[in-house]
Amino acid sequence: EPVFMTPEPSGAPPQKRSLASLRRDLQMFAKYHLVRQPHRYPAPAEAEMRVELLPYDPSAHERELRSHAEHFDVETLGSVAYRGREHAITWLRNRAPASAPRLLVLSGVHGNEHAGIVSVPRLLERLVALGEPRVAVGIVTPVNPIGAMEGSRFNGQGFDINRDFRRFDTEEARLVRQVIADFRPQLIVSLHEGPQDASFVFVNRRVKAGLAERAIAQLAEHGVRLATTDYFGRTLPAPGYAPVSLTNHLLTRLWALTLGMMHTGMYADELGIGELTLESSWRGREEDRVRAHVELVCALVAELTPAH
Repeated sequence: EPVFMTPEPSGAPPQKRSLASLRRDLQMFAKYHLVRQPHRYPAPAEAEMRVELLPYDPSAHERELRSHAEHFDVETLGSVAYRGREHAITWLRNRAPASAPRLLVLSGVHGNEHAGIVSVPRLLERLVALGEPRVAVGIVTPVNPIGAMEGSRFNGQGFDINRDFRRFDTEEARLVRQVIADFRPQLIVSLHEGPQDASFVFVNRRVKAGLAERAIAQLAEHGVRLATTDYFGRTLPAPGYAPVSLTNHLLTRLWALTLGMMHTGMYADELGIGELTLESSWRGREEDRVRAHVELVCALVAELTPAH
């Protein structure tokens, strides 16, 4: 996800703001929050955002996903075309009982936030290690295959997919909408990264009281560094925990009604579904970045697992 004010390097003193920097910040805010299609191609992030891409090979990633077919149903959910080639979006689902609670994982909605994508094979290994599944876990990865390949937040037409859950102009958003309708999850977790130096979790209004706090506590127990502020610089009520306030909810509703833009968290809210959106740092060691994604999903699986 984006930031309003340009992020500072870790440990660096804040930069002095000038009219030029204010103009740049406002332009960046407009690009990331007020425009659904700021480009006509999968443009890379501005250099000042300092996004650190991870090694990612789409073909190797898909092969690795399909190597888990012994324990997961793996299929091509759909594909999107770019430069004469089709790029697959993969759907994986474990083989939990039909009556099991359902958790939907969205990976790679923003293509340049690589940790949520490369974490999926490791997550599959962890899920298998848990034994016989008692929670149905479905994973869409990468939601934005062209952005992932190009190192871009945007899809092949320059759309921000995570602003398209009201109009559904993009094939990627339409596929996610169909998955939600067919899979009928009780909970969604969307895996993102941002410019802050630690991890936090946005929590929509439909998440049951206490669930997010317990899952975030598990992140800390597994060595994930938790942020005390979000990427707008707002102080969080507890480390790593960013619940949607009434004010934020109303502003997001206004955003949707006036600009026709909506992210997955608000779309899930409208459907009555809880969503947690992880924001790990898009800088730092791959191991640390990936850990946050794997541990959050595993914590949510534990939360949804029925008692004996």
